[in-house]
Amino acid sequence: MQFQDGPPPGGGTGLNWPVRIIGLVAIAVVSGFVYWFLNNESPQDPATGYGDQPPSTVVTTSGEFDFEMLEIDKPIVDKDCTKHSYGKIKDFLTENPCTQLVRAIYQAEIEDEYGGFRTIYTSVSVVEMPDEAQATDLRELTDTDNTGNVNDLVREGEVTIAGLKTLSAGGGYDSSQDGREVVIVEADYDPEASDGGSGEELDKVCGDAIRLSAEMLDAVS
Repeated sequence: MQFQDGPPPGGGTGLNWPVRIIGLVAIAVVSGFVYWFLNNESPQDPATGYGDQPPSTVVTTSGEFDFEMLEIDKPIVDKDCTKHSYGKIKDFLTENPCTQLVRAIYQAEIEDEYGGFRTIYTSVSVVEMPDEAQATDLRELTDTDNTGNVNDLVREGEVTIAGLKTLSAGGGYDSSQDGREVVIVEADYDPEASDGGSGEELDKVCGDAIRLSAEMLDAVS
């Protein structure tokens, strides 16, 4: 009986293993790429349809209150503190010029006892002095009543808030010092949303807003 020539038993399966291995590796590579793409693609903004939209304001939520920077994309930087201050603070900064002034205005919503919200506007100013001793003197002066202060951006017209000409009139205040840097914070209520508020609440917001100084400096560095 004549048999047709062919591969020895089992030979055909053995010769296909290299091809199978190459195929499995290719599948693994493609699967890995698809997984990476799905997990790293920017989510779309439902309002615009585009991903990774740069925010027009800065929102901070790592403290007790949520703060939103108003009107400006990043804090305003100046080198001359004298023209951006008043009272005894201006006299001090004239004799002891600062090296940098960084300012911004923030908004926070505070829940009231009726389930509504009160709006608080907060000015954060970071004054950098040539040395720590001058910074200490500046902070002690700002912490003293009726000595003036650094101008907030509302007072200078850089940020507009209906019904307010400055944030220094509300009474909310706090300050801190880190080496050569003095952080000065002032706050006031939205004139149409101040019912039930208090000076203690404004001071509490100011105390929490001090932490914003770090990211303000990062934003302009």
